[in-house]
Amino acid sequence: MRLFAPAAGREVLVQALAEGPFERALTLAIERSGLGLARLRERLAASGVPVSTTTLSSWRMGRSRPERPESLRALALLESVLDVPPGALRALLDQPRTGAPAPRAARWDRLWENRSLLPMVLNSFEDPSPESVSVHETLHVDAGGRMRSLHVREVLRARDEPAFARIVALRGYTPGRSPELESARYCRPGCVRTRPEQAFSVTELVLDHPLAPGETAIVEYRCAFRDEEPDSRYDRRFRLPVAEHLMEVRFDPAALPAECVAYRQDSLTGPELETAEVRLRPGEPAHVIRTGQGPGIHGMRWQW
Repeated sequence: MRLFAPAAGREVLVQALAEGPFERALTLAIERSGLGLARLRERLAASGVPVSTTTLSSWRMGRSRPERPESLRALALLESVLDVPPGALRALLDQPRTGAPAPRAARWDRLWENRSLLPMVLNSFEDPSPESVSVHETLHVDAGGRMRSLHVREVLRARDEPAFARIVALRGYTPGRSPELESARYCRPGCVRTRPEQAFSVTELVLDHPLAPGETAIVEYRCAFRDEEPDSRYDRRFRLPVAEHLMEVRFDPAALPAECVAYRQDSLTGPELETAEVRLRPGEPAHVIRTGQGPGIHGMRWQW
C-alpha cells in the first residue's frame, strides 16, 4: 500500500522536481512512495531492468548519477514507480554537479565485446569505482591445462567520491560453468550476476567500511574456475590506471608450457603491445609485473 505525504510534503517535492538537485528530488520521491530501496530494486528487476541497491543508494545520496543508457532506462522506469511526471528526474541530470568530477573510467565496451552483451551487465553497476593502486594475483593451472583457482589481493583507493564496493568480472572457458567466488576477506559478496552460456560472472564485493575520497583499503578474494577444457591465456582488464600489477601463473610441475608471453592491449580490438617472453623455471611461478599503466588489458598467454 502506497503512503502519500501531506500536502506540504507534496509541495516540497514539486519544488525539488522543478529546481533540483537530482539527489534531493529523488530522495523526496522515494520517501513519498513509502518504498524501501530493496523494494524498488525488486520492482525494477521484475520489469527487466536490474539495478543494485548500492547503485540506488548512490543516486539518492548524490555519490553518483545515472549516465549510461541502461541506467537512464532504469531511471525512466523509476519515475513511473515513484509516480512522478515522466522525464522530471531525467531533466535534473542536465544541471551541473558541484565540485570537480572524478576522472572517468574506461567504458566497459572498450574492454569486453559488445556482441556478448557483457557490457550491459557490467553497466548495471553504477556505484563509483575505487581505483586499484596495487593488484597481486595468483592463477593456478592444473596438469590438464585447466585454470583452477585465482587468489587476488588488491589495495583500493577511493577517488573524488566515496567508494563502497569493488566489481569483479571473470570469465571461464567452458559454457555453462561460470567462475564462482569461494572466499573474501575485508569485504563481502553483494549482488552477483552471471551469463552461464558465456561462462561469465560479475560479483559485487561490498567493502567492510566505506572509503572516503583518498582513503585506501585492502581486499582479498579467491575464485574457483570450473572449466572442463584447457585454456591458453588469462588477462585482467583495468578501467582505471593502476600503479602496480603483479600477475603470477602457477603451472603444474608435470605440465610446464613450452612458451609463455606477457602482453598488454589498450582495448579488446587493439593489437598486443609490450609483448615479452616470460621465463619458466621449475618450481617457480611464471610472473610479470607492470607499473604505472593506464586503462587496458594486461595478460599472459602460453602454449605447450
